Amino acid sequence: MIFEIHRAKNGHILKIIDKKDNSSKHEEIVYQEKYDDEVECFAEFLRYLDEEYGPTTSRYSEKRIHIIVKPGDKFDPTSGSGRQH
Repeated sequence: MIFEIHRAKNGHILKIIDKKDNSSKHEEIVYQEKYDDEVECFAEFLRYLDEEYGPTTSRYSEKRIHIIVKPGDKFDPTSGSGRQH
């Protein structure tokens, strides 16, 4: 499989080409940026890619891909910004 990602005006387009099939068929997946929570939206896009195209794993696997959203190491929840005071 070949994965190509292209920037679009409001997000990204992922083109998936299966080289096993000699036809010109391909699949496109769109990630649209949402301004209310773009980080969580992109994490959900990555989770979808992992589920559909990533390696098969389970809770009992030695290694597993786990996508989470967490605050930056310099984030100060009292000020709401990542700047140190």
